[in-house]
Formats: sequence, C-alpha cells, structure tokens
Amino acid sequence: MENSTVYPSEIKNQTDRKIMLAFNQPLTAKQAAAKTGIPEDTSGYLMGKFAKNSLITCLNPEAGNSRLYWLTELGKKYQMELCSQLNLSYSEYELPNIDWQLYGLICFNHRSAVIKTLTEPMQPSKIKQILRIQRPNIKISANNIRDIIRFFLARKIVQPVKVKNKAHLRYELTDLGRILRQLLINSKAEIGQNSSNPIYKRGDN
Repeated sequence: MENSTVYPSEIKNQTDRKIMLAFNQPLTAKQAAAKTGIPEDTSGYLMGKFAKNSLITCLNPEAGNSRLYWLTELGKKYQMELCSQLNLSYSEYELPNIDWQLYGLICFNHRSAVIKTLTEPMQPSKIKQILRIQRPNIKISANNIRDIIRFFLARKIVQPVKVKNKAHLRYELTDLGRILRQLLINSKAEIGQNSSNPIYKRGDN
C-alpha cells in the first residue's frame, strides 16, 4: 500500500495537520493561528486537544496567557511522517536553555514589537518613531515603551549603553534578548520549503 501511515484520531483533517506542521519551535495558539491562517480560537482548541492526547506539552503551564506548546516525542514522530508524505523538509529542533515562562511574557504584542525593533542601541523615542512607520496600527505610547524597557532591564533582556557625545542612554539587547528576539522572528517561519503545498501553506498575516 503506497500510503501506509496511520495518523492518530486527533490528526484527522487538514486543519489538524496545519497545526501539527506549524511547530518549527515552541508556539502559542496565537502564533500558530497567524502562521496557518486558522482562527485563534480554533488554534487554541486544537492545542488543548493535542496536549490532552500527549502530542504536545505546555512549557509554561503557570501562565494565564501566551501559553507555549512544544511537540512531545510522539508529536515529533507524526510531524516527521507528515513532512515525509507532503515532501516537506524536516530538521530536528533543539530547545534553547531559556526560561520559557519569561519568553511567554515576551510574546505579548507590545513587548514583542519593542524587542523586534531593537536591532541596535536605541532610546525609547527612537523605538516609538520606528514603530510608527513599521507598525502604524499598533497603539503604543512613549510611556508604554519606557515601561517595557524597565521590564526588560529587570530581566536582563536589555542593557544600557552610553554612546559617545550623546547625553541620554541607549538600550541594546543582551545575549538573552537576542535569543528571545530570534525566537519571535522564527515563530513566523515555515517548517518546509514547499509552501505551495495545499496542506501546509501559511496564511496571510
């Protein structure tokens, strides 16, 4: 028989397969929804169903929001088989040694917007200026940004930088901050190269 893979009952339709294939790294339900074009409430429901059936596990179970899920060994097995059947590339992902509770806190909209903007040492006013251009629909004030910078400082995500001939401090990402930023960026990446495949094609963001 040419197609001999038997999927568990929890992976029974195209929507289920989209969510399973979305896991290129730990994801929230919102991130998985953005990648696949599936409504967020549906994504959250499927995350709960897959967790109940031991296909994924929550990395920050104490979180009230932005819960992060990652594949169990069983989940990895079925993801690998799906990739093989759909001619998608597959590579094993090694979880970085970070505090996933902290990363979950970074996934909130304003915090993720600020950390992704910090590509070089900046003042809060510069971050606001860039966000006004790149994310015109985001509602974030200068005070919001200063509060977020203080939040990042307390958790060693950013550090102050004194720039020569400049009166005010700038802020740049620490090594931890760069890891967290890259995770946020990678959360939008496709797992396979064959993005034209109708089973796994990222929805418009």
